[in-house]
Parts: sequence; structure tokens; C-alpha cells
Amino acid sequence: MIDSWNPILRRRGFLAGAGTSLAALALSGCQTLQNYANDPLSAMNTANELFTSKKISPGEELGMGDGLYPRLIAASGGSYSNARVQSAVRRFAEPIFRTSKRQFRWEITVLDDNTPNAWSLPGGKLGINKGMLRYVATETELAAVISHEMGHAELSHQIQELDDKGRLDKILSFGKGVAQTEISASAGSLSGVVEPLSKAALDELQGPITDLITSGYSRDHERQADAYILAVFRTTGYDPRQASAVFKTLDSLVPPGEDKTTSLFSSHPDTRERIELLDAAAAKQPAGGGGGGGAEFEQIKAVFPTRRYYLRNPAEAS
Repeated sequence: MIDSWNPILRRRGFLAGAGTSLAALALSGCQTLQNYANDPLSAMNTANELFTSKKISPGEELGMGDGLYPRLIAASGGSYSNARVQSAVRRFAEPIFRTSKRQFRWEITVLDDNTPNAWSLPGGKLGINKGMLRYVATETELAAVISHEMGHAELSHQIQELDDKGRLDKILSFGKGVAQTEISASAGSLSGVVEPLSKAALDELQGPITDLITSGYSRDHERQADAYILAVFRTTGYDPRQASAVFKTLDSLVPPGEDKTTSLFSSHPDTRERIELLDAAAAKQPAGGGGGGGAEFEQIKAVFPTRRYYLRNPAEAS
């Protein structure tokens, strides 16, 4: 029943062509569990502060997301053609997005792809596969998926990893689509203003970003995004003790020994360690009573009843 996951995880090109190493936060073994469990949110915030690269402006970060979003949506099966589901997911995500401290125009699109995955782009653009909606059994699980991917964008993980791999300078050398002076004259400030990137820059970005979001981030960045779930849950009221449930589901779906990754799933040992870390940290948080979004979640589940197994042939799913 889970044979079909193998090609899914190996399809690094399923989006059709469509990071700075934080050594100070290097974690390992039992010390990893203890440090993370003691104060995951502090570790997350410290990590973000350590990224001080001036190679990219906030406007360029927004421009990356705006420029790549329609490309990656089209390359990942397109937008799922059910307006009610799209609207329900957007409404569900709104209170989660409101917890952001970034001046992003947050967006989320349900993708017509049967694989259980989700991703985010710089500047606050998210995609969630309809296959993922089939496996979230509760509102909290869906909120965890959105919060995790939101964390990658909120903390600029895509930018950091591109910079770490030496790709950012080359990409940005292709230039912006409009002149800096033109933007400054019209806006007065770059805060929250999109700086469009040239087609050449977007062409250079598409491959590395696609590989990143479909193959997973560094261990530190994945742990920070997991910790970000707890930050969102603290504000929105979702129960932190349920934050890891969706990762347990994903871990149960993948064959033992599988070493491929996605933006949500690591290899078995890594995913199980992340679950342990998240559970230990969540146990130190006040219990939540539910974050709302019940009506929207019911609308989503009316179209995508929860499955406990994965179809042998993903194409069989509607």
C-alpha cells in the first residue's frame, strides 16, 4: 500500500525543473533533545538573528516568491480546480498567517498533486498538495503543516541555504527586473515592496529552489521550522501536544530504509528524532483548546476524507 511513496520521494523533478550553516546551533545526540526541549523557540530566534547577510534585500526576497509562485504552481499540477476547497484552505490559514512578523503577502494554494507534501517560497508563498489534505485527520494537523512551511519562509530558510551553497550571488548577478531608483522613487522604502527579478534570475532560481523544497532543508532548519509550529500554536490556541501527529502519519507511510526526503519528511531516523524533539518541547507548553477553523476544516474534509493508507497508484485518486 505504500510502494508508491518510493517514486514520489525520488521525483525531485516532479515540479518539472521547477542553505548559511548555523554552526552555533549544531545539535547532536542526547544533548540535542535536552537543549531543544528546554527552549526551542529561543533557539529558533537565535538562529534567525545569526543570519545577517546583506546580499538580498527584503524586496528581492518578496520578488523571488512573487516571480516563482506561478511557475511552481503550474509545474506541480496546477491549482486544484475546486473554488470551495481553495477558499476554505485560505480562510483556515488566515489566522496562522496573522502571527507573522514579516511584511509578506501570505498566500496558500491547493495543488492538483496526489503526493502528501507541502512547500513554501521566499516571501510567504505556500503550496499544499491535495494529497496532503487527505492525510490531515484534524485541524491541528493541518495547522502544523501550514505552520511548519510558514516557518521556512518566515525565517528565510530558502535564502540562507542558497547563500550557504554559494548560489545566491550567481543568481542575483542576473539583476532585477526594474531599476532600484524606480522602486525607491515610487515607494520611498523597500520594506514590504516587491523588487521584481529578471526572467534570467528566476530561471536560475527555479531549479535550486525546487530541489530544496522537494528534497528537504538542513537538519537545523527543519528543527527550527518544527519549533515555529509551537510559536504559532502558542498564539492561535492549537494544542502543542498534537503538533507532531502529522509527522507520525508521514513516518508511518514511508517504507523502512527509505532515505529520500521532502520538505515535510526526513529519512526515518531523522523524522523520528524530530518527533521526539517536538513532543518533548510541546510537553513544556500550556495545553491548547483548539485554534478555530472548524467550519473550514469540515469543508475540506467533505472533499478529502481522511485516509489511513496510501493508494498503490496515486493516479487512482481524483
